[in-house]
Amino acid sequence: MKTFSLKTIVILLITIVTLATLVQAQRGTSVVRRITFQRGRTTAVVRGTIRRGVSHDYLLRARQGQGMAVHLASRGNVGFEVLSPSGQYLCSYTQDCSGYLPESGDYRINVLPPTDTNAAVGYTLEVTVR
Repeated sequence: MKTFSLKTIVILLITIVTLATLVQAQRGTSVVRRITFQRGRTTAVVRGTIRRGVSHDYLLRARQGQGMAVHLASRGNVGFEVLSPSGQYLCSYTQDCSGYLPESGDYRINVLPPTDTNAAVGYTLEVTVR
């Protein structure tokens, strides 16, 4: 059986850690927050700043049959997509989306950055659930 020197093992470990870091950087990162509604309100407004390589994911709990409307305002090419609790895409890269929800659970609103610039872009996301 072949044995490896300590130097070979250390080099191998450094290579694995470096590759894992590069893969994570290529995929980008996601900032996840929960949307909550003030007592007696059906609309929530969140503001953020986004840049290429980072997405902002907002989770909100809703019930089957409720209506949901989402509007995104920004000065740049920012869009969002909405995913149901089971992972079905209800809206794809848009700035306006509305409809009745097909199931109960946590819905994910994924705000996606512009891909044509590295500059930070501000946005306002308005979510209404009735």
